[in-house]
Amino acid sequence: MKTWTRIGVVLFASLAIASCSKMGDILPKSKPGKEGKASSSEKEGLGESKGEKLSKSERVERVQRSRPAVPVKVAIVEEGEITSSLVFDSVLETESSVEIFSESTGVILEVLVEEGDRVITGQVLARLENDVQQVDLDETKARYEHEKVNFQRRIDLYDRKLINQQEYDTAKFGLEQTRLRYERSRIQLENTIIRSTVDGVVTERIAQLGSRVSANRQLFAVMNLSELFANVHIPGQHLLRIEKGLSAIIDSDLIEGASYGAYVKLVSPIVDPESGTFKVKVAVAQGNGMPIYSGMFVNVRIIVDTRNNTALVPKAAIVHEGDLKYIYTVKAGKARKQLLQEGYSNVGYVQATSGIEKGDAVIVMGHNALKDGANVKIVADSVAAEGADGEAKSAAEG
Repeated sequence: MKTWTRIGVVLFASLAIASCSKMGDILPKSKPGKEGKASSSEKEGLGESKGEKLSKSERVERVQRSRPAVPVKVAIVEEGEITSSLVFDSVLETESSVEIFSESTGVILEVLVEEGDRVITGQVLARLENDVQQVDLDETKARYEHEKVNFQRRIDLYDRKLINQQEYDTAKFGLEQTRLRYERSRIQLENTIIRSTVDGVVTERIAQLGSRVSANRQLFAVMNLSELFANVHIPGQHLLRIEKGLSAIIDSDLIEGASYGAYVKLVSPIVDPESGTFKVKVAVAQGNGMPIYSGMFVNVRIIVDTRNNTALVPKAAIVHEGDLKYIYTVKAGKARKQLLQEGYSNVGYVQATSGIEKGDAVIVMGHNALKDGANVKIVADSVAAEGADGEAKSAAEG
C-alpha cells in the first residue's frame, strides 16, 4: 500500500513540473529591475523609443497631447471705455405734478382726454356749458363798442373846449369801466374751457361727461415727465468726488433693458450727522426715447471716473478659485491659465490691467473643468456647452 502511495506522489510531482515548464515558455521574459519601473514597451507608448530618454515634463506633455481636444467657445478681447461708478437704489420722482381744477360752474359737455394721454401746455382737456357766459360777453362787448364811440365824441368836444376837464375825465373813466366788464366776461367764457397748464401725461381723470361741477373742483391730474429725477444718499467720504454735472445712468428695475442717460443736478453741501450721508439729485436727461414713469424703482449709477483704450474681458470668462480670479486663453490649440489682474468693471466686462492684450482669445464657455495646457478646439455655443458637461462629468468620475 505504501508503495502505491509513493508512486502516486512521484507522478503528481512530475506533472506539476512539466506544466510550469510549458508556462515559462509561453510568458515573455522580463529583464530584472526595480519594481514599478516602466518596461520598454510602456516607454514606447509615451513616445520614448529604444535609445531615447525623455524628461518627466516632456512625457507629461506628450500624454496631454494625446488626449482629445475639449470643445470651447472663445471671445476676442477688445479695447474700449470702462467707468467706475457709485451705484444706489432709488425711486423716480417728478418736479412737476399738477392738479387741474375747474374755474367755472356748469355741466361738462366734452371730455377730450383719457388717463395716459400726453398733453401740452394750453391743450383743451374738457369743455363746460357756456351759454350764460357767451351772452354776458356779447352784451359787454356791445356796451364797450358803444362807449368807445361816445368817448370819441367827448374827445372832439374837449378839443373844441366845449366840455371841461371833469366831463372829459368822467367819460374816460366810464369807457375804462366798460372795457373791464368786457374783459371779465371774456375771461369767464374762457374759464368754461379746461386746459392743461403743463406738458406731461394725464395721470388722473375725474371729470365725467354730463356731470355738473362747481368752481375749484379738481377735474384732472397731469404729470410732467420731462423733469424726472431720483434722490440718492451718498456716504460722506465721497463728498469731494461728486459734483454738479457728473454723468450718470439710470437702469429700470421695472422694464428689463430700459436704461436712461442722466446727470447730477444738485449736490447738497450738508452731511446728515445721523446717517453720515449727503443728498444728491440725479435728473433724467431728455430725449431718451424709452418709456419712463414717476414711481419706478431704479438703479442709479453715478460715473466718477472713466478709462479709455483699455483691455476688456467678458465676465463670462472668469473662473473663481477662492478669492482669486483666473481666465483661460487659447494659444496654439492649448488652454493657458493665468491670474486675472482686474481694474474697473461693469455689467458685462472687467478691465484687465496686465497680462491680457487686444486680440487675445479668452474662453467663455467650456472652461469650468479645464486644466492648464489642455488641448482645446474652438466651436459654437451648443457644442461647447455639451463638451463642458462631458468634461465636468469626467473630472467628477476621476
